Amino acid sequence: MYIDMDSEMLAKHFSENLLYTNRGYNYYVDWENISGYDDFSIELNAMNVLIKCQDFYNTFCELLKKLPSVILVFPYLISLAKAERQALWKGKTLMVIGSEIDSDDFQEYCFSISNIKKGLSESQINNFYNFFEQMGLKYLFENLIEKSVVDYVIGVLVGLDSNGRKNRGGKAFELACEPIITASCNRHNIKLISQRKFYELNKKGFDISEDIANRKADFILYDSERKICLNIEVNFYNSGGSKPEEIIDSYINRQNDLRKNNINFALITDGNCWDGATSQLKKGFRHLNFLMNYKLAKQGMLDEIIKKVFNK
Repeated sequence: MYIDMDSEMLAKHFSENLLYTNRGYNYYVDWENISGYDDFSIELNAMNVLIKCQDFYNTFCELLKKLPSVILVFPYLISLAKAERQALWKGKTLMVIGSEIDSDDFQEYCFSISNIKKGLSESQINNFYNFFEQMGLKYLFENLIEKSVVDYVIGVLVGLDSNGRKNRGGKAFELACEPIITASCNRHNIKLISQRKFYELNKKGFDISEDIANRKADFILYDSERKICLNIEVNFYNSGGSKPEEIIDSYINRQNDLRKNNINFALITDGNCWDGATSQLKKGFRHLNFLMNYKLAKQGMLDEIIKKVFNK
């Protein structure tokens, strides 16, 4: 039904079936992200001594001397992703902060667990005090927090930063598309893996080149016996900052790279970025073998594509 239409008709159907939003209630708060801090309950509660403190410097220094592990909770006080905190704790990376974005004057801060085993030197403590002062955390403790550091950390971990919202928005669209993809795979006895790199296909009997082996795919559908494979990428774009031409061109390039590895490609994309982008949609339908939005996929276009690719 859908895959036999010309690009102009497909672009029309696409534009008439855009989703208004991908923002559910979990877009604005991320309660599941509030985990891990309870492993540092002693350190976090010890930091309450700094709230409204009259002699902040000396109290700060005394705290770090008596409880060096308190530095491990500093990354909870600022906007860092969980992976970034983990890397700091494991000593895989330092936090490097410049006084100005183009300045050669910068400070390095080490928050690794190994850093605290022998205690902290005076210079290390002063370095962390500088971190607290320059980051605005001293002002936070002296003027803003009223009773509990834990309450503040919960607010940070809820994920009110824009990167957190962006990640949740993208994940929400993946979760919305996954049941449609899974149902079709089950109907046609097609294997499915998600959020994996293409080198996983080498384990399934495919010959994947180094050029794409380390690229990550949203969904990979495959039939090992007949050596048929389909990569499905899903993305939701709001209008702000999204350029339809660049999006289409990037996926055309991806399709070309995958084609060299005998991998088929399909794109499920949606959002008000595509509202009025008729010329780019027509280009997409001309050059991408399989392009659809959420509603078209749900209405049967995805199933048609899977049947065609896998000769079902």
